[in-house]
Amino acid sequence: MRAARRTDGVAAALALIVWALAGLAGAQATRPNYLGYVDFAADDTAQAGALKRAYNDAVHRYNQSLYDYHVTLEKHDRLVDLYNRSTDPAQQRAARDEATALRGKLATVRRDALANAAAVDEAARRAAAGGVTITR
Repeated sequence: MRAARRTDGVAAALALIVWALAGLAGAQATRPNYLGYVDFAADDTAQAGALKRAYNDAVHRYNQSLYDYHVTLEKHDRLVDLYNRSTDPAQQRAARDEATALRGKLATVRRDALANAAAVDEAARRAAAGGVTITR
C-alpha cells in the first residue's frame, strides 16, 4: 500500500513538472527586440561623447543579456520537446534534469536583463540631463 502511494506521488510530481515545463515553453515564444545604438557626431562635445558612450555600453550589456536569455530559453524549449516526444525513461529523466538546471539559469539571466534594462534607462536619463538626445 505504501509503495503504491509513493508511486502515485512520483507520477503526480512528474506530471506537474511536465506541465510546468510545457507552460514555460509555450509562454516564452517571442524573439528578442534588441536596442539600437546612438550614433556619434563630429561636433559632439567631450561630455556628449562620454554620455553617448555610456549609453551604448549599457545597450551592449542589455543586448548581450537578452541574447543569453533567448539562447537559454531555446535550449530549455528543445529539452521540453525532447521530454514530451521521448518514450525512453532515461532520456526523459536526462532532459528533465537538464531543463531544471536551465530554469535556474533562465531566472538569473532574466534578472540580469532586467537590471541591464534599468541601466539603459538610467544612461538615457543622464544623457537627457546632459543635453544629449537619445531616440529609441
